[in-house]
Amino acid sequence: MPKLKPTEQEERARIVRACIAGNQERYGIDDEGLAHYLGVVPGTVRNKKKKPETFTLRELQAVGKALKFSPIQAASIVLGRDLTKSEIKDFIIG
Repeated sequence: MPKLKPTEQEERARIVRACIAGNQERYGIDDEGLAHYLGVVPGTVRNKKKKPETFTLRELQAVGKALKFSPIQAASIVLGRDLTKSEIKDFIIG
């Protein structure tokens, strides 16, 4: 049976999870550290990572600050998609 294409919502969730997981690894911040920064318990962080649409704007801003999101990562999260090469070029040269 062929693999089904993920829904748009699932694609958006994958982008958020990828940005969070990648920067957690890069900066050595585990779920407990992120939970401490957000003022929640680690289970809440894990639940929100599973369902990124449950993050509030304030929480996403705090996560972005704690994990040092690049402007391109932040834009990808807000737009819910990867930026194109021309968008990145326009952003950099802009």
